[in-house]
Amino acid sequence: MVKNEMLKDLYDEYRERFEGKEIVLGEGNVDSEVMLVGEAPGKDEVRLSRPFVGMAGKNLDEFLEISGIDRASLFITNAIKYRLSKINPKSGNVVNRPASKADIVENAGFLHREIRIINPKYIVTLGNVPLKSVTGDFSASIGSMHGEKKSVKIMGAEYILFPLYHPASIIYNRELKDTYIEDLRKLREVMHDM
Repeated sequence: MVKNEMLKDLYDEYRERFEGKEIVLGEGNVDSEVMLVGEAPGKDEVRLSRPFVGMAGKNLDEFLEISGIDRASLFITNAIKYRLSKINPKSGNVVNRPASKADIVENAGFLHREIRIINPKYIVTLGNVPLKSVTGDFSASIGSMHGEKKSVKIMGAEYILFPLYHPASIIYNRELKDTYIEDLRKLREVMHDM
């Protein structure tokens, strides 16, 4: 069975499991050596049915351009493929909410199967939630692990894990931009060494 068919079967199972949720599935080059894993889609991603198209997506595109990595050559997905939302009690609007440990655990099996189907050399996690999802380590912290390559085993296969801050973190903390660019340079070096 080819990768696209395997992904379709996995995604059909995911849609059935999380029926009624605002789902955004992975996209990109299924033969990519690099798989980017974000946290979960937001309202812009749900509206356009694509991962990383909102403000965080604009930041991601800018950082990829700086590092000389072509977005079209990547496979991009999320650890949780549906919008994590709640009603803001003050405004009555639907807003994003952080992922809980239960959300991460409930979705990790699907993410791990998706990784095995794509079978990249490099898994680049964007933020704490995908880092915890990929590693299964709930004490893992992007603050102490960003910009460093690690080896990780998923379903019996070994990958190079490269954690990065989430692109949205730069929106809230502009001081992280230099760190982010430096981490992307390191990622590029790691990728060119292989």
